[in-house]
Amino acid sequence: MHEFIARPGRCKAPLSGKPMENDATLSLRSLADGTLPMKRRDFNHGLLSMLAAASWPLGGCDRRSEPSAPPIRRPSFSSERFQSQLEAMRQAFEAKGLRVSDTLLPPVDAETLAQECAWFPAPLPKELTALYGWRGGQAEDAWNTEYPFWFRDDAFCSLRNAEREYLSMMSGYAGAPAISGLTLTDCFPFAAFNGGWLVLPCSPQTLDSRLARPVVSVMEGAEIFFYSMQTMVDTCLEWISHPLFSADGSLPPDVELAIWRRHNPGIFAS
Repeated sequence: MHEFIARPGRCKAPLSGKPMENDATLSLRSLADGTLPMKRRDFNHGLLSMLAAASWPLGGCDRRSEPSAPPIRRPSFSSERFQSQLEAMRQAFEAKGLRVSDTLLPPVDAETLAQECAWFPAPLPKELTALYGWRGGQAEDAWNTEYPFWFRDDAFCSLRNAEREYLSMMSGYAGAPAISGLTLTDCFPFAAFNGGWLVLPCSPQTLDSRLARPVVSVMEGAEIFFYSMQTMVDTCLEWISHPLFSADGSLPPDVELAIWRRHNPGIFAS
């Protein structure tokens, strides 16, 4: 089982798959304020033990919408458009010399997906059917893949690795049934790296009741990172396609945040 290690932040490996060293820990709040540069989350093997990790509260940032909050209007989910943008992401990585195609697994049909995910307690939504209907993830985790298929900080999990990461997440948070408006047991970890996960809630959430099914980052807290799977892919595609996108997968902080907010208006607003 993947070891759960809590840390203030994690630094993903460069897109070549090699670990980065001495990268600074930072907070998204500081990014939004423009007080810190955007880098990847700091990797620190010996910071805290698994027991310490299990004791950390999953407080997160509670984004329950107030009566006066403006609605967030998003187009209906389209599997065709979603898969088209995933394919554009693949091509954008390849155009940068990042050969993600070599390790992407074949598509998984809906029947096989249901069988392989019998361990997951909630019904799988159409977003996950579309994701794995495009490709089956990558067989190895990011540390063992030369060119991970990144959704920002987290790499696309195969179904086998998603099960392993789910068990790690449940172990790390003691299987807490509901935390800060999120039923963690019903959250599917489709991407992961280094003790953190991008999950899709597969039951109602109240982190922000304006959003039907946001993408949530679970890492010593629960934070909405993208308003939907579609806006996640749209955001990542624009990041990767940007002329200033660097070999380590980073952009200047103002550029990255502007793109983030263009596809997810108001994200990380105080």
